Amino acid sequence: MSFEHTLSFRFMATKRVEADVEAPRPTVREAMRSVLSAAKLVAGAEGLDRQVEWVRLMETPEVQPRAGDLMFTSGFPIKDDLDAQIRLVGRIAEGGGAGLVVRPLPYLRKLPPEMVSEADRLQVPLFTIPSDVQFVDLMSPLLERIINAEHWRLKRSMEIHRRFTELVLDGKGVNEICRTLADLLESAVSVEDASFHLLAHAGGSADPHRKETILRQGTPHRVLFDPQIQRILREVEAKRGPVKVPAFPHLGMSRERLIAPIFAANQVLGYISVLDHPPQNEELAFMAIEQAALVLALSIAKERELSEVEGRVRGEFLEDLLHGTYGDDAAAQRRARHVGYPMHGAHIVLLVDIDDFRGFARARQISEDAIQALKREFLRRVTAVVRMSYQRALVQGRSDQVVALLPLGTETGDYQARSHALGLQVQQAVTEWKPGFTVSVGFSAPMEAPAGVEGALREVTSVMESLARFKRWSQVVAVPELGLTGLLAAVSDERLVDYSQRHLGPLIEHDRARKGALVATLRAYLETGEQQHAAQRLRVHPNTLRYRLDRIREITGLDLENPETRLNLAVAMRVQSLLGL
Repeated sequence: MSFEHTLSFRFMATKRVEADVEAPRPTVREAMRSVLSAAKLVAGAEGLDRQVEWVRLMETPEVQPRAGDLMFTSGFPIKDDLDAQIRLVGRIAEGGGAGLVVRPLPYLRKLPPEMVSEADRLQVPLFTIPSDVQFVDLMSPLLERIINAEHWRLKRSMEIHRRFTELVLDGKGVNEICRTLADLLESAVSVEDASFHLLAHAGGSADPHRKETILRQGTPHRVLFDPQIQRILREVEAKRGPVKVPAFPHLGMSRERLIAPIFAANQVLGYISVLDHPPQNEELAFMAIEQAALVLALSIAKERELSEVEGRVRGEFLEDLLHGTYGDDAAAQRRARHVGYPMHGAHIVLLVDIDDFRGFARARQISEDAIQALKREFLRRVTAVVRMSYQRALVQGRSDQVVALLPLGTETGDYQARSHALGLQVQQAVTEWKPGFTVSVGFSAPMEAPAGVEGALREVTSVMESLARFKRWSQVVAVPELGLTGLLAAVSDERLVDYSQRHLGPLIEHDRARKGALVATLRAYLETGEQQHAAQRLRVHPNTLRYRLDRIREITGLDLENPETRLNLAVAMRVQSLLGL
């Protein structure tokens, strides 16, 4: 009977695989502790963690090592060829084999030192066994273990496929898919969109980066723009599958993780990150992540389509409110109920404006496609911040602006503080997303909807235009707070310059010619309203201040005690500040 028939007979005689076997394929190290306990490790100790995927007997020269094969031989085909003995180790290494088990007697007697050195150099585990040990007694238990592992892997892969198929058929969303993957792998999982905004997370981990990502609702920019992370993301996208990422302690990534892209129609929709995956079942982890990525692509695409439809309906309603084209009150109330917006109580209009966006785009020579992508991401990020405080707000993008209608309800007492805090949150989110990119945020006064929305937008637009005109960037203001600046916004620049020159021109010329400080002295005096306090602010002696005030009277011919004169000078000072004169 041939060896192959003997092996098949003995293998068929082994016990059947039990349903509860949960052992992955063994490594050479594990085999050495059990089946190969009688074998002696001669060389290649650095390669003991190679996985054994199959066992093969090599007693004829034409047998070629394959990936994962643990080779057994008596050395008969190469007993008289030293070069062939050395090349055999190289062939196993090149093919990705697991190792080599040799029974030297009677053909080789002892392994040549050159073969041992080559095994050490290539990190190929090399064993010898006594002459009384039969190959079949070692190969059969290993084959049984491998078959059991394959059965377990197949069972687990079918379970993974079933679980995710059910999620698709049940129409489950990103959160449920994320939780399922975390349960299957018993790992911490997070899902982010293509802009690295957190969509879902499940499972726990002490990794600082994961905690920060959850807190910030997305990957911090200092991590995202790190050169090493950028390189890994390019690798992930090119591979279109899971990639093992090492720890980067300087970024708070204290643990190894698996990262996989979520693809649909050659477009990256997001990323899956898995922490603390079971290392002994890495193959199944990769399989589960790939299945999850497929299901997530379907879910994200579906949610995006639904969001776009909902966004269009809500956006059209908001645009009609802002333009006063909503019909009558009853029609507005019906549409509000349809989109889930509460019309009772008070409301405010929010306007977020990118500061000098045309200058920003021109300075960086951004293409039109990049500009549109930038505006879409700007809208998404502002919307996310607004919805955290006002979940049912109506939000719409308008060129380089975002406008929103916020429901205050019947409690409006602290609306200014809440609005200001929201404005600061929007600015912070934009700054973290695009450093150097600034926005100004304006709020209307509270009003009733639908009748007051159009007028509120007109008011807050005037405020934002005033800020832009006077180049007061990165502001958070409300219409009731703007005061004098709002009035001055209605006056042309020429008239404002003429007004400022008429009241302050002689003092400005005096200071320029003599390097004086009369304008600064007048500003301090008008703002403090008292000579002693003005002297303290300027850090000069009161006599010096009095002397300067007398010089101001002489040069301008004005009576500084006259209330009308003081008001005119104060307004001229404000104009000078606004126009940067």
